[in-house]
Amino acid sequence: MWRLTRTSLIFLLPLAGFSCGGDNSTTPSSPSTGQAVTVEIFDFEFRPKSITVETGQTVRWIFRGSDQTHTTTDRNGAWDSGFVFTQQGATFERTFGAQEAGGTFNYSCRSHQGCCQMQGSVRVGASAPPPDDGY
Repeated sequence: MWRLTRTSLIFLLPLAGFSCGGDNSTTPSSPSTGQAVTVEIFDFEFRPKSITVETGQTVRWIFRGSDQTHTTTDRNGAWDSGFVFTQQGATFERTFGAQEAGGTFNYSCRSHQGCCQMQGSVRVGASAPPPDDGY
């Protein structure tokens, strides 16, 4: 049986608010301003699929899968990572500035959007509209 002590609280408090991922929900996350928000790329899915960031925050996509033909590409051309996910831990980052406040960005993997619906979304601010269906 686990017993929570003051010492264990000291070690557990830094973990509060962090998730190990693994679910495919579209529940937005809103970490504090300034922290990078992480989206993991597994084989044919982004985890989490939909996120919410504040103006000035950075989204960091990290490759965790085995298929090395992934991209993160905004549907309207705001960014395209290219095929940079060539090894475990490879990353691509994008910071969302003030001019993007209130916007929703629907993105996908160029290689797997059509076959596998590998897509996600970034909402900049809580007032941003929800993503399109499937994103």
